Amino acid sequence: MVEPDTTSGRDRGPITFEVVKEAYGWAVRRDHQMMTPCWCKAVAVDQAQRMVDVLRQHGERAEMRVSDTEE
Repeated sequence: MVEPDTTSGRDRGPITFEVVKEAYGWAVRRDHQMMTPCWCKAVAVDQAQRMVDVLRQHGERAEMRVSDTEE
């Protein structure tokens, strides 16, 4: 049986959303998993910022990083 995660968000590091360049456009990732594919960087940044804002409103530590690689 899997034990529930009882570590509060304050005890872990911040939740990090990364805006990264992909072959098809841009994506917002969290923990090396795809979250949201986007056609352009501006939309990806907007989506990531919205997720960060919502998490912060609920007392979580969250941040956004934007890749500066534009392959």
